[in-house]
Amino acid sequence: MVLFPVLQQRSGLTSAWINLMDGDDAMVLTSGDLFDLVGNSSDGYYDYDNWTDACCSSSSVCNSNATQGFSGSFLPAFYSLICLLGLWGNGMVIAVLLRAKEALAGTDVFLFNLAVADILLVLTLPFWAVQEARGWVFGTFLCRVVGGAFKINFFASIFFLVCISLDRYLSIVCVVRMYRRSKASAVHLTAVAVWVACLLLTVPDFVYLSAEYDSRQKSTSCSLVFPPDSATQWKVGLSLFNQVGTFFLPLLAMGYCYAHIVFTLLLSKGFRKHKALRVILAVVGAFFLCWLPYHSIQFATTFLKLDCAWQERLEVAEVVATALGFFHCCLNPLLYAFMGVKFQHRYLELLQKLGCVNHGFVARYSRQGSALRRESTWSESTETTYSGGF
Repeated sequence: MVLFPVLQQRSGLTSAWINLMDGDDAMVLTSGDLFDLVGNSSDGYYDYDNWTDACCSSSSVCNSNATQGFSGSFLPAFYSLICLLGLWGNGMVIAVLLRAKEALAGTDVFLFNLAVADILLVLTLPFWAVQEARGWVFGTFLCRVVGGAFKINFFASIFFLVCISLDRYLSIVCVVRMYRRSKASAVHLTAVAVWVACLLLTVPDFVYLSAEYDSRQKSTSCSLVFPPDSATQWKVGLSLFNQVGTFFLPLLAMGYCYAHIVFTLLLSKGFRKHKALRVILAVVGAFFLCWLPYHSIQFATTFLKLDCAWQERLEVAEVVATALGFFHCCLNPLLYAFMGVKFQHRYLELLQKLGCVNHGFVARYSRQGSALRRESTWSESTETTYSGGF
């Protein structure tokens, strides 16, 4: 299973002939051949792997049995693990933030929404684990609900990371508190705007997702089924958007914001700025390393003509890269919350209330963090201002 529902094309013609190339090397396919070509998918989630090169080969459609066997044995267990870790980590973030007596600051609101998005995203993983093991057995309605929920929260998770970067940039580099207490509604409106944008971007999933039986793979999958006359345009367009809109542009925005933050910290006299720099590098590095392999493979399988041998290698690599991308949902709580000293203290207080740690341990930890500024936010990487450090 890759990140987004499999793109398939249902042919409405029975005897149409289609010219793929001009000139003497023109290749003529029947509608049945075209269906096999664009419906060639190995794992049930946004598969652009086979439609680019199969058209240009005189051989049969590439076999994906090896990929199916690997994904069927690897992904169910891994998705289950990611679901449990994601629920625990992001659940703790939400629990700590909800126990706050004061109103949440700008970054804290974004952290809360990021945790909600990650939780809702990992809650869809058991469905995809079942699909890898037994095929999609939940019908078209749940296919659209689960697939749509997945995409909404996938987009939201990425966009709230950008919001956190921008808020830090404004509060550290520009020394501007974008969301003061008197303007607290601004941050909530921003969060609502992000969710609305994610919902609109997911409309194609709610419209075109369907539970489709693949006779080649002999299994049913939750798939995007586009009209035959526009399937290729949808595939290329969605692939470009997913690579540019959900990776390269967010990475560019985060890189710009954090590069200026690093420069500002280097000029400051804060005694904790080196730790702040490590946090920033971890944030950007985790996003880059978790998502670069997936989007690189998607680019190769979408726009490059590959033979079956390379195609099979990339399909297996895509399974691993997809799992690595999902793992980023488990890293978000560590990078954006648990690395902050004040958040750690609030977390220990929660554990004390639940009876997991004693009061003495919490008291000792509190004395160690007593030097922190009063006006800092939950995540330590947001506690830096131009005049101070971490």
